[in-house]
Amino acid sequence: MSLATYLGCNFNVEITDKVTNEPIEIGYTFSDENNRRDVQSKHFSTQNVYEIELPNPIWQLNHYQKKNYPRNYKKSQRDFIALCDLLKQYLKPGEYCEIYPCWLGEELERSESECTIQLDSYNIDKITIYEKCLVRIEK
Repeated sequence: MSLATYLGCNFNVEITDKVTNEPIEIGYTFSDENNRRDVQSKHFSTQNVYEIELPNPIWQLNHYQKKNYPRNYKKSQRDFIALCDLLKQYLKPGEYCEIYPCWLGEELERSESECTIQLDSYNIDKITIYEKCLVRIEK
């Protein structure tokens, strides 16, 4: 079973379709069209759904990981910052995107938490994300 991290947005993103050294890949690594349609209908308010792949998952940005696996927590922080930097290139002021990490097949289950992040003023040390957390990123 795989954990997918979905990105919902109102803009088109280029799919990563070749081997790359970029830390963030956008495409459809684990999910199929049904998975993406389910997460869009249940959780997202955006037009487009992609799957994002990061070296270290954003759902590790939480107190448990920080206490028990601080090295992994720091790597997830680094990768989340890289994701935010990428999103800054796409989002215009007043726009937003949504992120939802969950296990494949659990797209229709209710989210367990939500958070909103202001892209230009977030504090990485105060962000908490577990699986099934709906994250709204606003610019």
